[in-house]
Amino acid sequence: MTAKITAELIREHGRALGQIDIDVQRAGELADEVERLNDAVMNAARRLDFNDDPGRFAALLASGAQPAKDRK
Repeated sequence: MTAKITAELIREHGRALGQIDIDVQRAGELADEVERLNDAVMNAARRLDFNDDPGRFAALLASGAQPAKDRK
């Protein structure tokens, strides 16, 4: 992914798509999680062919999944 997912992007999406206002701190936490998930999806997608079994996608995501950082 070339563009960083920011807290402001998460807040804008919350307002536009869900008509919710997300706290700045929580939006920052969500931005980290969304970026990590997006990177995993994009990496898995590069290793798959269009005709692969859909279950293979889930297996690739699970095999490359990184545990979430401890939040305090």
